[in-house]
Amino acid sequence: MNPMPLSRRRRRGAMKVVVVLVVVALSSTVGLVANRLLVDAVGGATSATASVEKFFDALEDKDWTDLGLSLAPDETSQIAVLLKQAAELQESIGGSTDSVTDHLEGVSIDVSDLSLSSDDVAQDLTKVVIERATIVMEIDEKATEALADLIPDAGTEDLGGIAVTVSIDGPEVSYDYRGGSDGDSGRETVVINGDSQPPFLMSVRRDGGWFVSPAFTIAQYLAEEAGWDAADSGGSDVTFDSPEEAAAGFVEGLAETIVTADIGHVADAMGGVEARLLRTYAAGINAELKSDPDLGLGTDIQVTVRDTDFDVTPGEDGQARITIAGIGLELGSDGRRATIDFDGECVRLVADDEPDEGACISDGGEFASRLYRALGHLVAVPQDGGWKVSPVATYFDWLGIAARELSGFDPDVLAAIVQMDFSRLAASEPVGSIGVSDEITVEIAPASKAIYAGVSVLEVEPSTKLVDYSCTSDNAPYFCEVIVIDAQGGRIEKESNRDADAGYESGYAVTESTRLLVAGVAGTVVVESAPG
Repeated sequence: MNPMPLSRRRRRGAMKVVVVLVVVALSSTVGLVANRLLVDAVGGATSATASVEKFFDALEDKDWTDLGLSLAPDETSQIAVLLKQAAELQESIGGSTDSVTDHLEGVSIDVSDLSLSSDDVAQDLTKVVIERATIVMEIDEKATEALADLIPDAGTEDLGGIAVTVSIDGPEVSYDYRGGSDGDSGRETVVINGDSQPPFLMSVRRDGGWFVSPAFTIAQYLAEEAGWDAADSGGSDVTFDSPEEAAAGFVEGLAETIVTADIGHVADAMGGVEARLLRTYAAGINAELKSDPDLGLGTDIQVTVRDTDFDVTPGEDGQARITIAGIGLELGSDGRRATIDFDGECVRLVADDEPDEGACISDGGEFASRLYRALGHLVAVPQDGGWKVSPVATYFDWLGIAARELSGFDPDVLAAIVQMDFSRLAASEPVGSIGVSDEITVEIAPASKAIYAGVSVLEVEPSTKLVDYSCTSDNAPYFCEVIVIDAQGGRIEKESNRDADAGYESGYAVTESTRLLVAGVAGTVVVESAPG
């Protein structure tokens, strides 16, 4: 047997090493709840270098509280709630009720020969360079099984125990991986924008203490690759007295950014770490905005916010949810004018010498209307002595709402969505049967109040020929899918072949144990079958 090509072995080894990164990421989030409660009392490290040392010490000691406390508090405030909701989802499915810390008991991390240096990038922002280190991570079989449940189809199934050694010597990073019967090793040079350099973490100063910043670490790698310089983010002197004013300021700031190609306008109207990120890398971002001809920002474009109207309801943790009840915009470019008006349900576009155009959310049926009612809002957070709209807080709020809706799903459907585990649906009672060259009408029930969609199961008539399936929905013609699975819930892929007598065939090989999962908007769905 020919040995596996080197490049393929490298890809497999690198894929397995990703498991290490997942474990570190999980470990970093375990202490987030404690971070939110204790950081004000404890404060950060005394220096940027000390914050990274504290981070690695907590990893070695498996001190999840200290690990959470080593991370920037303005980057972790939203994630703790999601961790709790993710655990509730797992419990709803009927999976393990062990906490993340229980799973991580099977993880051992040793950091030795650690040598760090630091470089101030901007005010309160420092690059901590890992000049030298050896990191040994061992993960037992139970922990890898938990990872397989967490990340379905990631290739971590049946790995058994894992041992990974990562050695850093300046820009040279080598790894050695051992897992089950697999093994791989390699050496890479860290190259950013053509220059080799050691890996690094970014540390930020918040309220006098220093914290490791995942967000600024990622941003700095991207900025250096793009050749951007960092600048002092400073603070914003723009404040808003209410969530309504914050929303209006955000819309006006966004309009001003479109007109001027200066990200600073919308950044000043934003809250959260995203505002700091935009201000820090504003010069590079602005250069990209101005140089992209497809965007066309700052070139004879006029955007005027004519009027706004917002509805505000309480959100999570003292935040506010803001829904657009009405907004009017006037646009201009190359001597042409247009207006856009949205009344909370329908949008209307009026342009020079063009027929009026419009559309409504309800045009998408009950599914679109319910989804908009659940997620059609922004989130404002208390900041800078007033209120600011936070896109990151908005995103996490949407995720939280989705998680709560999912937790009310039927456990069999939930397992299919969250874990891609179709075995429960495969074993469930079919609502009907479909033959070859057949048609059947199925009524799909909504999975929840906000998510007006669901899944039905059909049994099929076995065939010696390939069979193809399709579906259409009365409520949303383009939102309907048929998934073909076997008795164990494994997905059956579509086949194609050419027969001397029958000619070209394309479809699914089906037996008496084959099942169809029909996913679509709640309501009437028509499923059709035809010989392949």
